[in-house]
Amino acid sequence: MTYPSFKAALAHVAPVFLDKDATVEKACSLIREAARNGAQLIVFPETYIPAFPVWCALQAPIHNHDLFCELAANSIQINGPELAIIAETARECELFVSMGFNEGTTVSSGCIWNSNVLFDDAGNILCHHRKIVPTFYEKLVWAPGDGAGLEVSPTRLGRVGMLICGENTNPLARFTL
Repeated sequence: MTYPSFKAALAHVAPVFLDKDATVEKACSLIREAARNGAQLIVFPETYIPAFPVWCALQAPIHNHDLFCELAANSIQINGPELAIIAETARECELFVSMGFNEGTTVSSGCIWNSNVLFDDAGNILCHHRKIVPTFYEKLVWAPGDGAGLEVSPTRLGRVGMLICGENTNPLARFTL
């Protein structure tokens, strides 16, 4: 099977650090810019909303409590209003969107996953993936995922699957896709 060529936008940009609302607003602006420039897919970085917890690699865990609390407070849920705004923008712009985010849960304010969601050009969720095994110092921040998001979504652009960072070195995760 052959697929048409398409333009992808790679949003290698910084979030508004630990500010989920401002980061969502920035993401929507970038989605609109990508659409104006003819992109059909835009891909955001790992845990773009609200930030990647790089501090865990730079200082001892005992000094990270305030930052972790801020990260947890700014983490978002898969069915929350922040991703609904992203979905609506994807629909308005008729653009596929891959968004990395820190995913929280109503069960515990301290449980966070390193997650990614793929929206189609109508704003529907095609795939929701949680990183299976956080690597190295990431284990201090994120809970392990369950692998339910290891799937490939058929789209008009082609088949799209998602792995997060170090998962690309995991032969079984790659094989599953």
